[in-house]
Amino acid sequence: MPAWFLFDGIICVMNSLMNILAVFLGGGLGAVLRYLTGFIVISTKFGSAPATLCVNVLASLILGLGFGYFAMRVNIPTYVKLALTCGFCGGLSTFSTFAFETLRMFEASEIVTAIIYIGLSVVLCVAAAAVGIYVGRIV
Repeated sequence: MPAWFLFDGIICVMNSLMNILAVFLGGGLGAVLRYLTGFIVISTKFGSAPATLCVNVLASLILGLGFGYFAMRVNIPTYVKLALTCGFCGGLSTFSTFAFETLRMFEASEIVTAIIYIGLSVVLCVAAAAVGIYVGRIV
């Protein structure tokens, strides 16, 4: 086996480990922010739904900013992109909690509230991502 092949293999493993570590650290920071948002957003009769909506919209905006910004720049390391997008935004946003809260609303016969929650979540998250992409491209 040529020496260069072994060296390339080590570089590949090191890059993979760096990417995994970046996703891990970004995800941890995003998850902590999501947890703290529950204390910041005032509890209402809707439980934690307003906090979930806030973190999902914020994550969509940040993800859009990241993709818009990164698309215009090629010199940003992959691990930085992964830390922000897959890691931080993945840890911050929470589709499973959104689904659980929506089902809880349906079970409590809060049909109109559930439909409004679904509509707001989809429209606001898509709009936030679009704004983020646009702003990310021009900064």
